[in-house]
Amino acid sequence: MELTTIEYEKKGGIAYVTLNRPDKLNAMNQRLHEELAWIWGDFRDDDNLRVAILSGKGRCFSAGADLSGGAPAEEYRYDGKYPDISQTQQVYKPIISVMHSHVVGYGMWIALDADYRIASEDVSFWLPEPQWGIATIPAGWFPKIMPWAIASELLLFAERVSAKRALDVGMINMIVPQDQLMAEAEKHARRIVELSPVAVQGMKEMMVRAAALDYSGIDGITGDVQNKVMNSEDRQEGGRAFLEKRQADWG
Repeated sequence: MELTTIEYEKKGGIAYVTLNRPDKLNAMNQRLHEELAWIWGDFRDDDNLRVAILSGKGRCFSAGADLSGGAPAEEYRYDGKYPDISQTQQVYKPIISVMHSHVVGYGMWIALDADYRIASEDVSFWLPEPQWGIATIPAGWFPKIMPWAIASELLLFAERVSAKRALDVGMINMIVPQDQLMAEAEKHARRIVELSPVAVQGMKEMMVRAAALDYSGIDGITGDVQNKVMNSEDRQEGGRAFLEKRQADWG
């Protein structure tokens, strides 16, 4: 696929995914949605890739949906369909998001859908949709990844949330100076590359699939994934490496 709104680079087992509409503050239009879907599919299917780093080029991570065409017309009617903005439903490889300045609307969704979230000190999270009479798509999803109280601030009051508050309530993992964002993300990504890809992806699969289930359902998923991981060549290589006191070779 020819990419015009996102930069996609593969290096050392790491996929670098960079929103690339800096003149539009990385606002998300239909083309960007399509390219992101294609990239996550390619990332999932490329066995040489172990982890992805998602970032935004220019002055901010993302200003949200591209509204350059104006707000929905008065006669607009919702058809019951909505886009999978994050596009990561079946991606069980880890994703690290790197955020600076504004993280708004749809942009906030894809940033917080990552497994590990690193923000600069000036980050501001904001869901302005209630001001426009819109019920934002991830409203049902946010309480799963943050405390109810902070989800209420974002969703019901359209309040901005600072990086410090986001860290305090567990929305993000860490805050670093903006000029150190990528270096910090690469440090964590390289650590993931060192680990068994089968085990890491199995862990994430259990987390994702079990999130919406009761304990009986979780037991079923755990057995399914454990069977896959524990009978893998990675598990055998890990055992050999432990006994031989060497670094495992994951192939």
